[in-house]
Amino acid sequence: MRVSALLAVAFVLAGCGNPNVRGGGPLPGTGELLFVRHCGACHTLADAGTHGTAGANLDKTKPSKDDVLAAIAEGPEAMPSDLVTGADAEAVAAFVAHAVRR
Repeated sequence: MRVSALLAVAFVLAGCGNPNVRGGGPLPGTGELLFVRHCGACHTLADAGTHGTAGANLDKTKPSKDDVLAAIAEGPEAMPSDLVTGADAEAVAAFVAHAVRR
């Protein structure tokens, strides 16, 4: 019984059976965590609980996922480019777009 419980936990942690977790992709909540860590000091976003003032207030500008991906890659104005890349950039962009309801 104990082995089957451990296997069940391993499958859950691996995302097996969870339609929201793709193999090799970010775990749910990863976009928010990455946003807070890499973007929240400069950007305001209510859903992330951040109140930065150096960058755009994302609650007001309401960027789309594509807008966020472009900003991450290009680093407009004082923002450094490529703060996050690959699946992490996708996760941040998806989180922001969802948070601002775009």
